[in-house]
Amino acid sequence: MIDLFIPVRSLLKIGNVCTDNNVFRMHYKLTVMILLVFTLLVSTKQFFGEPIHCMSESDKDNDKEAMNSYCWIYGTYTLRNRLVGTQGKNMAYVGVGPDEGIQAEQIKHSYYQWVCFVLLAQAAMFYTPRYLWKMWEGGRLKGLADKLAGPLVSKIWAEHKRAELVSYLTYTNLYTHNMYALRYAFCEILNLVNVVGQIFLLDVFLGGAFRNYGAAVAAFTHVPKVPKNFLDFEAVNPMDLYFPKLTKCWFRSYGPSGTMQLKDRLCVLPLNIVNEKIFVFLWFWLIFLALVSAMAVLFRILVISMPPIRTLLIMSQLRFVKRKVISRIVKHFSFGDWFVLYLLGKNVNPLIYKDLIIEVSKELDKKPNNVCMV
Repeated sequence: MIDLFIPVRSLLKIGNVCTDNNVFRMHYKLTVMILLVFTLLVSTKQFFGEPIHCMSESDKDNDKEAMNSYCWIYGTYTLRNRLVGTQGKNMAYVGVGPDEGIQAEQIKHSYYQWVCFVLLAQAAMFYTPRYLWKMWEGGRLKGLADKLAGPLVSKIWAEHKRAELVSYLTYTNLYTHNMYALRYAFCEILNLVNVVGQIFLLDVFLGGAFRNYGAAVAAFTHVPKVPKNFLDFEAVNPMDLYFPKLTKCWFRSYGPSGTMQLKDRLCVLPLNIVNEKIFVFLWFWLIFLALVSAMAVLFRILVISMPPIRTLLIMSQLRFVKRKVISRIVKHFSFGDWFVLYLLGKNVNPLIYKDLIIEVSKELDKKPNNVCMV
């Protein structure tokens, strides 16, 4: 089983340079890894066998394989009027019983052959913002923080890098990083739009069943309802309602004399044991991720519009540096310049970063008092 997860182990690797935050990584690392693992689970036959097995009158039925393929491709159904009642009395199993041929009573199930493809497409969409940011970032931070992350202060810093970085931040590239920072903010917004869009996508995919699925399962699990009558669908386990393990399927064929033959089959869907739990987990995870992403976007807006917050964020990366030193830098720097400086704090030795902040502050003191309000 461990071999199944080898393709996703690369997502667990931590990069040498950090150019984003934890919320961003929850999208392109944790969520993508979860979706890929789910894709592997629903696409392997090692644990659950064939995805569908339709029962026949005899093990020697020549139409057995054709029946399985037909019902897998064209879908199966359960009956609304057989969802509530006593098994063995009112119905054979939940949703399964005598079919009177009323179309309105049939709940169609044809999503299951597409589950692995939808999960794989979701993984690709969750990685898209990361791909865009990685392309736009272009290795800039890696070039700036090269060989400065070690626990020991390198000679490179004292001899070359200090002057180069100070010059880069205060002269050669001052006020040129706004687009760099705005592209990152755009990717954060794209993460939020994507996760909200994924919720609606799954709801459409499951025929409107996803929007309340997790809440309904939680409510039913903690407080099972007793049906008031045979039409009280709220008392039905949502997992059995939307992901039935036993369904019905009609198969039409011609007999030896050319007469139409209708075969009513009971089909077992083993994969729905996994699907029902996958979508419960995704419901709670996507809701949580949407809330966290919305908070991240709101925080980004506050950081862009309120310089004092930028000062506090830089102070959280340093020790024994006066607030007025950092405030002076924030007043002179644009938001983009501050963003690059903040990312440097995540990727270089704390002693080097402290020295860099002090040197940048001294250089800015030498320049005319031009304050950037962006």
